[in-house]
Amino acid sequence: MTRSFRMIPAHGGEIVPGRLADHIAALSAGIRDGRPHPVQLDLDITMACASACTFCFSADYRAVGGSGLHLSWPALERTLRSAAGMGVRVVRFDGGGDPLVSPHFAAAVDLCRQLGLTSAVLTAGDLLRPELLLTLVRAGTYVRVSLNAATDQTRMLLHRTPRLGVTSLLRTLAELDRLRRAEHGPAPLAVMPLGGTSMIHPTNVAEVYAIAAAAKTAGLDHVSFRVVLGDRLRVAFTAEQEDDYRRQVDRVRTELLDDEFQAFFPTRSLTDTGYVPREYFSTCLASTHRALVEVGSSPSEPALVPCGRYRGQGFAGGAEGTVFGRMTGDDGLDDIWWTPRMTSLVQRFPGACGDCIDRSANIMFNGIHEALTADPDTAFFRFADP
Repeated sequence: MTRSFRMIPAHGGEIVPGRLADHIAALSAGIRDGRPHPVQLDLDITMACASACTFCFSADYRAVGGSGLHLSWPALERTLRSAAGMGVRVVRFDGGGDPLVSPHFAAAVDLCRQLGLTSAVLTAGDLLRPELLLTLVRAGTYVRVSLNAATDQTRMLLHRTPRLGVTSLLRTLAELDRLRRAEHGPAPLAVMPLGGTSMIHPTNVAEVYAIAAAAKTAGLDHVSFRVVLGDRLRVAFTAEQEDDYRRQVDRVRTELLDDEFQAFFPTRSLTDTGYVPREYFSTCLASTHRALVEVGSSPSEPALVPCGRYRGQGFAGGAEGTVFGRMTGDDGLDDIWWTPRMTSLVQRFPGACGDCIDRSANIMFNGIHEALTADPDTAFFRFADP
């Protein structure tokens, strides 16, 4: 028997929620059945947020949306139950707003637990209350918090809210780490990851090392530094700032990284210059491997959109644009999945996209898909970056 080996680049931006085996199984099932099987549901349950970040990608469409801000509980419940019935394994609460603002967030996390779904949440952290921490720990929810500053002053400048300073946020995260270790043991990463996301901005670029150090001290497993994307939000850095940033990255890698703490850094320029996604991959698997559902033009009618780049189109209403479908009446996700409309729209990607926020994921998914297409019995192994 002749065996061949190849390296597939992993997702470079974060710890991917859920098990890699589930992602591989879903891609394999899609090849077998001739239709995609989503393994992850990205669920934007609210368009409201306690922060007003200078680099917020959703502020514009949230300001003009004609819908109520929160997805209703009946709509949220039928979305989760139908997704579980389709074989979805991971639900990531994300969105145009902060999921914690929704009055239904805690109940939704608990429902995920009851349905056997792994849950994850991306939040600014302003509303992490003691009673909510226990709900997250019981569910084993992967919590990823915006950690955009090492000082209260810098956080105020970027988040533009007096509600919470980073000092208080770090204390809350340390308590969350204590609770998850008490519940899940001294090595909780496999059950309940805890991480941070940090947008690199001229206001905070001098604090990169301090942010990473604070994250590690608070008990986080990782922090992911990100570039501010998009023409409207693009920021510029001086040569001195970029040089200092590189020195800080080297220091983080030398002094802070170990078996219990990792930091991810962007491979692109700190100033977003964009790129043409079709030059990197030919099929957008991220738009079908993960289903993104947001508050629709009515709080009772969730909308399915391709990916984060097209967030807000379902909420804004009006022309359908690239909205895959809307769950009207008693419809669930399964009722609007892989319809003729969705099938037709998917064929436009990535050719119709001027940029992509899921490039790393798409490259990984395409690599796995190509390997499974060539040999359904392909075995996959994970290797750490040397």
